Amino acid sequence: MSRKRTYIFDNDACSFVEIQKTPLQKARTFLWMGAVSVVCAVVLMIGLDRIVSTPEEMALVDENTALQRQLESVNKRLDGVTDDLMRIRKTDDDLYRVLLNAKGISDDIAQVGVGGTDPYPEFSRFSSGTSSVLIENASKIDQLERLLLLQSNSYRELTLLAEDHEQQLTEMPAIQPVDGRITSGFGIRFHPVLKVSRMHPGLDFHAPVGTPIYATGDGVIKEAKAGSGLGRYVKIEHTTAGYLTVYGHMSKIAQGIRSGRPVKRGDVIGFSGNTGLSEAPHLHYEVRDLEGKQLNPLYFLAPSLTPSEYEQLLKEADATTFIFD
Repeated sequence: MSRKRTYIFDNDACSFVEIQKTPLQKARTFLWMGAVSVVCAVVLMIGLDRIVSTPEEMALVDENTALQRQLESVNKRLDGVTDDLMRIRKTDDDLYRVLLNAKGISDDIAQVGVGGTDPYPEFSRFSSGTSSVLIENASKIDQLERLLLLQSNSYRELTLLAEDHEQQLTEMPAIQPVDGRITSGFGIRFHPVLKVSRMHPGLDFHAPVGTPIYATGDGVIKEAKAGSGLGRYVKIEHTTAGYLTVYGHMSKIAQGIRSGRPVKRGDVIGFSGNTGLSEAPHLHYEVRDLEGKQLNPLYFLAPSLTPSEYEQLLKEADATTFIFD
C-alpha cells in the first residue's frame, strides 16, 4: 500500500508540488500518534474494567445484595416482635397488675434504649447504607433484649403476687359458719343476761345444740378453749388475708382442734351449744382485723351467696334488736 502523499499548489510553477517532511516533523508526528494510542488504550482498559467484572467479583456483589435484603427483612421482623411484646406489656399493666393490685411499670423504664452518641463504632468502617442498617438492627435487638428481661421480671413478680392473692382468697372468711338463720345482727343490741344495750360485735346464728360449725376460711387455730363470756370458743387467724374469726358458745370443740393447727375452709371445728353468757343454743360469730377491730361479718358472706340470699340475710340482721348472748 502506497504511503499517503500531501501536495501544495506552487503559483510560480503553476502546478502541484509534493510536500516533503523533515525528519524532525516525522518524529513529532510519530510521537503524537503514539501518545494518542496510549491514552486511548488506558481509557479503554478503565472502561472495560468497570463494565466487565471477574466471576469472583460478581459473586461478591450478589452476596452483598442478598445480605442487605436479609438485614432489611430482619429489621422488619424485629419491629413486629417488639410490637407484640409491647402489647403483652399493655395487658400486663391494664389487666394483671390491676387484678393483683400491683404498681404499673413506668414508660421511662419500659422504653429502654441504648445510651451513648456512638454505641456501635465497629460499624463505622462500612458504607453509609450498610452501616445504617447494621446500627438500626443492633439497636432494636438490644432494646428487645431489655424488654424481654423487663417482662420476665414483671411476670416473676406477678407470679409471686398471684400466689399471695390466691392464699388471701382461700383465707378470706367467705362462707356461713353454720347452717341456720341469723337471729341477731352487728350493732347495738339488748343483752338478755346483762339487761343492757351494748355493741354486738358479730352475728348470732340459730343452731340447735350439736350443729356442726365450719371454719369460714383457711387459717391457723389461735385459741381453742373455754372462757366466761363466749363459753367454749375457737379463734382462727387468717394471717395472709389479715383477719381473725371467732366462734363462740360451742357445746363441744371438734377433736384435734387446738392452738397452732392449720385448718381449711369448711373444716368442722366444733358444734353449736349454749355455753357462756347465752340464753339459747346458737353460734356467736365475729370477724376482726389483726389489730382487733371488729368488722361486720355480713360483708364477708356476700361472695358465697346469691343476691337474693344475701338480701335475705341483710333483712334478718336488720330486723333483730335482741340477742342471745
